[in-house]
Amino acid sequence: MKRNQRYETRLEKRKQNRFLNIAIGLVFLLIVVVAFNLFSGDENETASTSENEQTESKNVTKDDSSIEMESDKDNQNEDRSSDESENQSDDTETNPDEETQSDNPEGGGPEGPWEPIGTSQAEPHQKSYDDQSQDWKEMIRALSYATNIPEDQMTIFWLGNGGGPDLSKGTVQSKTEKIKYDVVLQWIPEKGWQPISVTQVQ
Repeated sequence: MKRNQRYETRLEKRKQNRFLNIAIGLVFLLIVVVAFNLFSGDENETASTSENEQTESKNVTKDDSSIEMESDKDNQNEDRSSDESENQSDDTETNPDEETQSDNPEGGGPEGPWEPIGTSQAEPHQKSYDDQSQDWKEMIRALSYATNIPEDQMTIFWLGNGGGPDLSKGTVQSKTEKIKYDVVLQWIPEKGWQPISVTQVQ
């Protein structure tokens, strides 16, 4: 009887050991499968993340290059516009003689009122009736301003001393309307010739 009990006890222990061994093996296998899934999933995520990062970096590089190209174009346009503005400013810059002959002052015409026409000449002023001098050119401009006759449409019969050191007198006629005027001019220091009398001549 005792032998049978011992045999049965040993048999039960063997069964228990087998069951435990199988259970341990299953648990170990489960751990291996779970670990494999975890590591393979991390690798896939890492690979996809690195691919996304590379794609984003490429896009950023493209954007940066396009931004740099646009900024270069803007800089070139700014350089061109600044060069054009400089050229325009150079073109618009005139010498003092041309500057005084740009626009006539307000008023003018035979009825007036008249203002000095401006001058580029320095003081003390010296009258000159040389038709190549700056003083002559400014007197012609003053005669045109006083009569409203354009210089290229004006016939000059006489231009000379008006009876004083600061006075000149001219007789001019319109080529188109055939109207003749006597004009007296007075020199205003640093302001140029100013018409002070305009008389129509028959």
